[in-house]
Amino acid sequence: MRELLGAIVILLAVAFGAEAINLKAYNGNVDFDHMGHRKKFGCSDCHEGPPRYIERTKDSAHKLCLGCHKKMGAGPVVHCSDCHKPA
Repeated sequence: MRELLGAIVILLAVAFGAEAINLKAYNGNVDFDHMGHRKKFGCSDCHEGPPRYIERTKDSAHKLCLGCHKKMGAGPVVHCSDCHKPA
């Protein structure tokens, strides 16, 4: 029964996960294409355990986003303005 409940929670999280996430920052917001990343990667590539909220701080975003982009050789990650866009 616990396995079924866990599977339901995961399915709901995947089905209703945000399509896009706007990360607010003083030097320009970052629009994160959650759906685009979900199509390319598994949930566990970013989320530990079942999909859940990821803390949205400067340090956590830079560690997760920049770290992955550098590792994968994806997208520009040289200048702040590569991701941060003025409102």
